Amino acid sequence: MKGTNITHNRQDIIFKKMSVLFKNETLKYYELNLPKIISVKPTELPVINVSDRNMDFVFELEDNSLLHLEFQTTWKKADLLRFAQYDIALYQKERRKINTVVIYSGKYESAENELDMGLNKYKVLQVFMIKYDGIKRYKEIKRKIEKEEELTDKDLMDLVFLPLMRNEKSEEEVTKEALELAITIPDENKKEAVIGSLLGFSDSYVREEYINKLKEVIRMTKIGASLFEEGVEKGERKGKIEERKELIIEILNQRFAKDFDKRLEEKIRKANEETINQIKKNILNITLEELKELLK
Repeated sequence: MKGTNITHNRQDIIFKKMSVLFKNETLKYYELNLPKIISVKPTELPVINVSDRNMDFVFELEDNSLLHLEFQTTWKKADLLRFAQYDIALYQKERRKINTVVIYSGKYESAENELDMGLNKYKVLQVFMIKYDGIKRYKEIKRKIEKEEELTDKDLMDLVFLPLMRNEKSEEEVTKEALELAITIPDENKKEAVIGSLLGFSDSYVREEYINKLKEVIRMTKIGASLFEEGVEKGERKGKIEERKELIIEILNQRFAKDFDKRLEEKIRKANEETINQIKKNILNITLEELKELLK
């Protein structure tokens, strides 16, 4: 995830809510023939020559493979290279098969899905949300809530993906409307699962300056109170930095083996965030000498 919006500092809460909604799902509603989702996994990985953006979402699947899910409201060929770099870093850490799916907003009907590097080719699966009528689905789900009819799993999933479907309004405006509708869901568990998932996914396509509008929508809900509790952000940010340091230590141990000694480990644990980010960006090609220089 990008790390600038709600989700970076509240990942644990949101991931738990997403796990409730996505566990045992297959995304079959969007024509993806994949094993069932088991859980949502953290996405922070050291990646070479990639911006501070992390991959959007990673799910663990029933067959022990991984689903790497990306949301795109724009298209550039360079994105495929970025996704490939993410997957290489993810494979280096997990050593598992990776299914990469790119979900495009209702603005796109097609996009390139293969990076041809000669003998090596990188390919992603694609879902084009323009095929799904967001206006119609919004009205149908709203009508069911008003009539106090039970929402199906497909209704809940569609409400989460509503901002990316074919709509007359922007993704940000539809996200706000979807959150307002989600608040009216009678079942508290379903409500929080939908709100958490909407917030998690919105980090990929909602501008940071628009987040305050979303905060106001959900502030009075149970999950909103948890997400925006005063003092939580600083502690969670510190925790994420510590997790990043341990992941870097693990990878450098694999790269340098016995040459990566306890002194270097301790220096990384004591390093500031700027130094950690520098190491993270170059984790796959940094030399031992360069590492020692950075940690002076």
